[in-house]
Amino acid sequence: MEVSGKKLRKYCKPCEQRKASTYSDGFCSQCEEEMCQRCFDTHKQWKLNRGHRLDPTVGAISNKGETPTFDNCSKHLNEPIKFFCPEHGQVGCGDCMVISHKSCKVEYILEHIDGYKDGKQFKMLKKDIETYDNEAKSLLGSIRRNKNHVKDVNNKFALDVKLFRDKIISHITKLADAMLKYGDDIMEAGMKKIENLEKENKSLVDETNGMRDTLQSEVDQPYKLFISSLSYKQNLHLVRDQLERIKANNKIETYDFMPDCNLEQLMKTCKQLGVLHKSTGSGAALREESVKANEAAPVTKTLCSPKDQPLLNRQLVCTNVIIDGDLISYDEKAKGDRGLFIDKKKLKHLDCFEIEVMSIGRDGGIAIGVVPDDYPNNLLPGLGNDSYGYHSDG
Repeated sequence: MEVSGKKLRKYCKPCEQRKASTYSDGFCSQCEEEMCQRCFDTHKQWKLNRGHRLDPTVGAISNKGETPTFDNCSKHLNEPIKFFCPEHGQVGCGDCMVISHKSCKVEYILEHIDGYKDGKQFKMLKKDIETYDNEAKSLLGSIRRNKNHVKDVNNKFALDVKLFRDKIISHITKLADAMLKYGDDIMEAGMKKIENLEKENKSLVDETNGMRDTLQSEVDQPYKLFISSLSYKQNLHLVRDQLERIKANNKIETYDFMPDCNLEQLMKTCKQLGVLHKSTGSGAALREESVKANEAAPVTKTLCSPKDQPLLNRQLVCTNVIIDGDLISYDEKAKGDRGLFIDKKKLKHLDCFEIEVMSIGRDGGIAIGVVPDDYPNNLLPGLGNDSYGYHSDG
């Protein structure tokens, strides 16, 4: 460990001769005497002294105030914090430097505090604090707009559900209420997430405001200003990471109600009111453009004609699934954990069929393929002899 052995500034010799105590601003090598700037300026007025130069005193402290009182080290009691390690950006007492920074070039704090508040490092620190403070405040506004948007999404969803529910007979009301409850649960989860982000972001705003206020209050206390600056410089890395994490999580799950156009025709066999379609937007800004605060989303009425039911007409086996036109979906209320549909249409040479997978659900999977007539119903296509299948698990 290297510790600077430079001494504090000496007193001006000409001032001492006048019985005054003034810190020296430099050393006149020609006269070999410590001088303050005032005495040196007077000194240079003489013709013989005009070529003299005042070299700054190394290790000087500001003569604008007294030597600051050192804080005691929290790790080594009664040991003053006098040193800092530029390599690690840490301050400490002599014991700290010997133990943790013995291979570093340690410097004396008092050698750096004079003029620190007007230096580049302090200006950059204040600029970074201001930047992160503005970013946090801007992000807080986005979070609050998303908080309103969560309600707007649910309001539109609830309105769509109610409009469709009014078209069908009274015994469907129970299914509609269940669907509304599903939407409310999603809204509650979304609101909780956004409120947590809002609270977390508000704490960042308070933290950056606290940094700024503390630095402002310590502007005339160079020692404390330097200590606080080093501490805040490290804290800003955490603030930056936390801001990035909040921005990444500042997304909400949007969903729309998709009514079943054949519900009235299939009232006796239908087991669900519709489909709750979820979608996650790419960012808060895009959603905020399409949904304005305190403005209900427009309701679009769709006139649906009865669908053809080719799958129902051709079904050979249909277990635990719901058929709607050419759409097959698993029945969430089914007793079994597997849905099965077998088309009785036989494929001939060069025949083909096309299927679009809309969703594999949260925990489930899909298997599609062709099988022989005697293929077991409890075996996925592609796993048995003479069968070919595609599985969504890869």
